Amino acid sequence: MALSAEETKRVWEGLYTSKVHSLYFASLSSKYQKQQAFMTWCSLFLSCGAAGTFVSSLKESHPWVPTLLALLTAALSAYAVVARKERKGVDSSSLSMKYEQLRLKYDLLFRNLPAATPNELIALEEKRVELSQPAHSLANKPRLMVKSQDQIAKLEGLR
Repeated sequence: MALSAEETKRVWEGLYTSKVHSLYFASLSSKYQKQQAFMTWCSLFLSCGAAGTFVSSLKESHPWVPTLLALLTAALSAYAVVARKERKGVDSSSLSMKYEQLRLKYDLLFRNLPAATPNELIALEEKRVELSQPAHSLANKPRLMVKSQDQIAKLEGLR
């Protein structure tokens, strides 16, 4: 049984939103990884500074500096553990890949519309709903989503 006009529209919308979400989560993963790298380098810099002040004469002229650097290092390290940017980057990357796989399935369905069945569409829509649950633990970045939508719209010639 062929798809109705409404179902065909849903296939196209699923294809489009899968592309957008794949790009969005890839961009989000990149942001998380950059944030993690920045925190790691800051922590390394601060800890080296703290260690250096213990062996220098700076601890005698400014005794608060080693303590301050050590406290900043500890605070940044604690934030890194709590924020879990590295884990969120991996999760975002995984979601990007899963949305790309879903996009490929929608694309196959779209390219073979005359033979497509409503059950195939329903299965893809159920998969899309399943993928939304892991995203709840990640940041919601509306501007990044709009940027992803704009990029896909330009690539598809929609804008």
